[in-house]
Amino acid sequence: MEYKEMTVDDVPEVVKFYYQLAYFIKDETGDEYFDFDLSRETGLEKYLLESIGSPHAITFVAKENGKAIAFISGEVRDCCLPISIVRKVGYINGAFVLPGYRRQGVMKKLESMLLEYFKRQGLSYIELNVITGNLLGKRSWESLGYKTFREQMRKKI
Repeated sequence: MEYKEMTVDDVPEVVKFYYQLAYFIKDETGDEYFDFDLSRETGLEKYLLESIGSPHAITFVAKENGKAIAFISGEVRDCCLPISIVRKVGYINGAFVLPGYRRQGVMKKLESMLLEYFKRQGLSYIELNVITGNLLGKRSWESLGYKTFREQMRKKI
């Protein structure tokens, strides 16, 4: 297994993983918020390409026999509470492991690489969002030491 920073050649596979993640969440939660149009330009590929070499964003991939099997993507963001003494936090934008590779420590390794990146940035906290109905995601992140510290709400209008 090879773990490395994403390159330009990895971007198409990471884009596919983001879509697989969205499909998984939609299937698991039944949430129409995750209906999306693949024919519409999302800017995801552009964002990933622009993040390569950025001092504020990074994506790591896991590969087996040259084929990507997982990714984790993060960036440095402003703290959600403007009055906090914490100014910047690490934020996990997305993470995905192909089903056949789950429960083998792949995400643990990728998350530890991202954690080290955020430490080098001088950060003390990592944040992420988990959709309420995504029980697999919630259990996975909790197994890596993440705890719920705020809840986000929405209302359809």
